[in-house]
Amino acid sequence: MRNLLLLLSILLVNNAYSQELRAVVKVLSPEVQATNKDIFQALESSIDNFLNGTTWTDYKYSDEERIECSYIITVKSLNGNKFDANLQVQYSRPIYGSKYNSPVLNILDKDVVFSYQENEPIDFQQNTYTTNLSSILAFYAYTIIGTDRTTFKANGGDNEFAIAQSIVTTAQSGGGASGWKSFDGTKNRFWIADQLNSPVFEPVKECWYLYHRQGLDLMYKVENHEQALNTVSSALQKLSDPNQKRPNSFLLNIFFDAKHTEIVNVFSQASSLGIDTKTLQSTLETIDQGHSSDYENLGSTK
Repeated sequence: MRNLLLLLSILLVNNAYSQELRAVVKVLSPEVQATNKDIFQALESSIDNFLNGTTWTDYKYSDEERIECSYIITVKSLNGNKFDANLQVQYSRPIYGSKYNSPVLNILDKDVVFSYQENEPIDFQQNTYTTNLSSILAFYAYTIIGTDRTTFKANGGDNEFAIAQSIVTTAQSGGGASGWKSFDGTKNRFWIADQLNSPVFEPVKECWYLYHRQGLDLMYKVENHEQALNTVSSALQKLSDPNQKRPNSFLLNIFFDAKHTEIVNVFSQASSLGIDTKTLQSTLETIDQGHSSDYENLGSTK
């Protein structure tokens, strides 16, 4: 009887909570001349198990609600058990009433240095520094979850963004690896967490919510298409304020690295609906100068 109750308890817990991420993990090593390539497969499996086997929050997620994302690690060099790598983190969000996934995050982290022994388990404790690898992986896990929740509910990911910032603080005093401090550069994990938790960048989070939940999610109905486009336009123009206060910020770079192609596609039929995109085009060319040429014909099919 006791064993039956224990089994029922476990089943109830598993039904109430599930892992949040459905991450695709790839470890690539095109430039590394290693005699034993098994280490890369072992690392890939360890990261996969860590990301997809960890329950990161107390929120209830059904299996179909798990967040699709990818972690692509490209190893630049391997010295003993010390890896020097790049990490590409991507996350896309499903759009209601369609089979389309909208790209939300596209981050290239070039400061990924860590130690790993073959088949070594990856351990993470939220308030304790264990390894640089687990801290980096967990930092992006909470960033992804927070961003996903923000696209569905206004300020819905603030708790996860706060945890990501606490990981930064803990890692700063942990192993001395780069990417966690403000003076390590202008585009690293420190600045992602700093900007996600800064009042200056509240319009970015508001834009994520309006753009997706009040914009793209309503486009599946033809009668809502014009209204949804106007909402997306208004949401994007909210980014002018943080850009004026913090020009060329990393968070805005991240936003547009993921979104610039989609924005052009979303507004490709705007002129046929009688929507004026001149103001939006000017705003985008000012904020997102790296992709300004993409916006030259915004609102019409080339």
